This record gives sequence, structure tokens and C-alpha cells, in this order.
Amino acid sequence: MRRHRHGSTLIEALAALLVFSVGILGLAALNVSLVDQTTNAQLRAHATYLAEELLGLATADLANIGCYTMTPTGPAACASPVAQTAVANWRARVLAALPGAMETPPTVTYADSGIDKGNLTVTLLWKRPHESTQHNYVLTTNLYPDF
Repeated sequence: MRRHRHGSTLIEALAALLVFSVGILGLAALNVSLVDQTTNAQLRAHATYLAEELLGLATADLANIGCYTMTPTGPAACASPVAQTAVANWRARVLAALPGAMETPPTVTYADSGIDKGNLTVTLLWKRPHESTQHNYVLTTNLYPDF
């Protein structure tokens, strides 16, 4: 005798649909994570570019190296109007390009004495609105205007 089991195909179809749905949700979560990581990588690349840009400006104008320093409140006072304009424009680009940079503006320090003499350090900080982690990029190089 043959017995018919009614409804077993429906249960199998529902189980397959459940497995498929979980897989699709996993792919969607992966996609969101990838977009987030790509955005962070773009911001880090942009911060790298901006820091290298200031380094290039300072290297080209070693006589006015002090003009390229800045605290969170703004650039240092400078006797060279060309350097002062370049630094102000650079700072404005940083504040516009990196999210949250207004709350933690860039800093640039130059050690003209001591063990770190010649070190130029550019520090850029940013934080995306939905993140709790603050990202940073620090570039340090040696510039010696004495030579």
C-alpha cells in the first residue's frame, strides 16, 4: 500500500525559502559593511593626500617653515603672506573634506630644537557622524632648513 503524505512539499519549500532569505540578508549586511569600509578608505586616502600636500608646501618653502605650523585654533602668525595664504587655504580644504574636522581641526608642529629637531608632524582627525571611533592620520618627516 502506498501512503500519500500531503503538505511535505510545502514544508520543504518554506524551509528553502527561509535558508534563501537568511543568505540574502547576510549578503545585504556584507554589502553595507563593504560600502562603509570603502568610505573609510576614501577618507584615509584623502587625509593622506592632504597631509602630503602640506608637506610639499613646507618643503618648497623651508625659509618659512614656521609659517606651516598650526594649532587647533588656526595657523601660526607668519611674515610671509604667500605662506600664510597657502596654509589658510589648505586648512579650509581639510575642514571641508574630512567629516568632523571642525570639532578636531588639524594640527601641524615643527620642532626647531631638541632631540626631535627638524621633525614636522601633520595630524589630521575625522569622525563620521554615525561612528563612535575617531580616525586619525599622522605624518612625520624630517626637514632641516639649516642645511
